[in-house]
Amino acid sequence: MSSAGAVDPLLLRAWQEVAEGIMVLDAATWHVEHVNRAGAAFFGRTPEDLVGAPLPVAFPEEVRAAFHDQLAHPEAPDFVAGTGPLPGTDRSVAVRARRMGEHVLCSFRDVTHELRLQEERDRLTDSLRGSLERTSDLLRLSEALTATRTVADVAEVVVAAAAQGFGAAYAALSVVDHERRLLRTPFTGELAVGAEQEWQDLPLDGPGPGTLAMRQGSPRFDDATSLRTNFPELMHRWEVANVRYLATVPLVAAGVTVGLLTMVWHEDLELSENQRAMLVSLASYSTQALQRALLLAERTTAARTLQQSMLTTDLPQRGGLELVARYVAAHAGDQVGGDWYDGILLPDGTTLLVIGDVSGHDVTAAAEMGQLRIALRALAVDRDDPPAQLLDRLESVVDNLRGEAILASCLVARVEQTPPDRAAGVRTLRWANAGHPPPILVAADGAARVLDAEPDLLLGVRSARRSDHVVEVPAGSTLLLYTDGLVERRDDDLDSGIERLRARASVLAGPDLGAGLESLIADAGGAGSDDVALLAVRFHAQD
Repeated sequence: MSSAGAVDPLLLRAWQEVAEGIMVLDAATWHVEHVNRAGAAFFGRTPEDLVGAPLPVAFPEEVRAAFHDQLAHPEAPDFVAGTGPLPGTDRSVAVRARRMGEHVLCSFRDVTHELRLQEERDRLTDSLRGSLERTSDLLRLSEALTATRTVADVAEVVVAAAAQGFGAAYAALSVVDHERRLLRTPFTGELAVGAEQEWQDLPLDGPGPGTLAMRQGSPRFDDATSLRTNFPELMHRWEVANVRYLATVPLVAAGVTVGLLTMVWHEDLELSENQRAMLVSLASYSTQALQRALLLAERTTAARTLQQSMLTTDLPQRGGLELVARYVAAHAGDQVGGDWYDGILLPDGTTLLVIGDVSGHDVTAAAEMGQLRIALRALAVDRDDPPAQLLDRLESVVDNLRGEAILASCLVARVEQTPPDRAAGVRTLRWANAGHPPPILVAADGAARVLDAEPDLLLGVRSARRSDHVVEVPAGSTLLLYTDGLVERRDDDLDSGIERLRARASVLAGPDLGAGLESLIADAGGAGSDDVALLAVRFHAQD
């Protein structure tokens, strides 16, 4: 534009070729002085129709308000811009207006396609962000479930995922008891008072969305109306638990339904397709973890049965000896130890005492313990060997049978008595120790001492010949053999644990030997992360 306010003819000709709409307005009257062909066509007009027309004729109210109301103000800025819908159409327009002396120069263009592309990009970005968040959630869930070992562990992780990822008020992981035809639910969250009884031990062939979903083999999503319409006989269950929306997803492994994932919401809602897909993924991860936990529980039960069957329950009570044993399983219910004790009456009437601990906390350890126990019993009655030689033979036999060593600690002791010793009322304890905690001998007056002769190496670690140790045992004394689960703690060393046990061992001088052992177990806090086996021998006076 010229300094006099007239529109430069060269600019006018140039604007005619511009694809964007151009309009020049009189800043005082707001009449159109010029409009290019593109600008007029934008409104379905010709330039001749618009030149000289007032602004309201040229621009719809909603469009012109974006710049007119601002530029017409006395303190208006020189430049304004805005974007909005074009009334009466499905199009959007972007407008820029600048005050230039006595004129207002406006440019405008159709941005409908641009906005739609931007909306699509935003939608895709949001979808991608949501997918990444769901993937991250599933990865975290997978990591958490990988660390689980029991059904209760799995249920706890699932409940947390339901609350954090879906906003569910309650969630449960139920397990199918195929033998009793029941759906059992180990609750880890809290329901309303009385609600828990409504949901426990549901018959597999009974009514309900969960059992129906399992029979159909597909997830169900029921709102309050659906629950009350399809399952009216369970109305009390929905009311007592305040169920407004319910999701039930069967957990199927290798074609067998092993459980059910249930989520409850206390408000009316409808899960989106993405949420449902996420829930199905949660169920898939939960199925794998649940199946692993069930298999582990089955293996553990079998191993504990094996282990218990190997423990001697009928200990020999001969020659004035009173034998009492105790066994306490580790707190970790999914672990099985290789601890064992034994009392063997040899052909010559001598009593052989055994306590041992196979390395490991699994089915293999329990099986290896059984092998050692059986082999040791067979070798002990086969030949009258001293304890050290018996351990040497045991190690050789097991190595030859298996082709590989079993790593275990073991202490074998013989209660011996010559005729002169019997006349004097004295017995001799001869023992050999393959890397096991030392025995403790408690006198009749309660004074206790550790029989801390240097132990030999563990079974399975080939070494020089093992050695025997001998001590006289007066009448009224009590010998304590034990495994390291009784004395070993993570925050302390083994020697300190043995000393604590020695200081408490005076309880074994009491009349009830079994009560004394239980007292020692209680003082030690039961079994920690390892099983505990104890064998006590009271040396009564002989007639």
